[in-house]
Amino acid sequence: MGTDAGVSGDAARRPTVRRRGDVVALGVSVVVVVVCSSLLGRVEQVPAWEGDLFSSLNGLPDGVRLAVVPVMQVGTVVAIAAVALLFVAIKRRRTAVAVVAAGYGAYLIARFAKLFYGRARPGDLLADITLRDSVSGLGFPSGHSAVSMALVLAVLPHLSGRWRWALLAIPLVVGFARVYVGAHLPLDVVAGWAIGAFAASGVHLILGVPNRSPGRATVAAPSSDRSLDPSRGEG
Repeated sequence: MGTDAGVSGDAARRPTVRRRGDVVALGVSVVVVVVCSSLLGRVEQVPAWEGDLFSSLNGLPDGVRLAVVPVMQVGTVVAIAAVALLFVAIKRRRTAVAVVAAGYGAYLIARFAKLFYGRARPGDLLADITLRDSVSGLGFPSGHSAVSMALVLAVLPHLSGRWRWALLAIPLVVGFARVYVGAHLPLDVVAGWAIGAFAASGVHLILGVPNRSPGRATVAAPSSDRSLDPSRGEG
């Protein structure tokens, strides 16, 4: 696969483009959040199907915690800084900027959405849950799910190799973990994933992503002469 072998290949030196797919992703993300919010019904109640799904995941054996809780930390604000510093350390500053913008963007959007929708946590809405994590505040949407999805989608265009798509398993595990530990209901998680996708797609449209396919449809030309010079890296 040549330069597609790892994260430090030539993706950092490619000219940047804006993809129409990110415009579509923005729209789809908004629709998903709207649909999730419409399914909530009254915020002080939990739809029967959602309560049943929550109970089936939350009721899994305690041993599952050892496998999913460490991955769950990818959805924290500390993880945003850690991932950004990792890419700075390997001289991928463009990627680090995308990580910070998407990660903290998703976090802030999720925080605002919590205040807007006002849905409580499972422990306040359901009579019988197993709480395996210390939680407080409101539940919809899940900030962990939003941040983890934003981080993964932010870095994917900057990585090389087919293996990179396996990273999408991370936000899936984080979302599952938030339900399993009793911190969130399923709709909280799905809306969080959508917010993370929204934040990452917005950052891609603003900053651009490495152009892997010269014929790929774009919505804007490279932003500067400097980005057209493949010999100068990310700067």
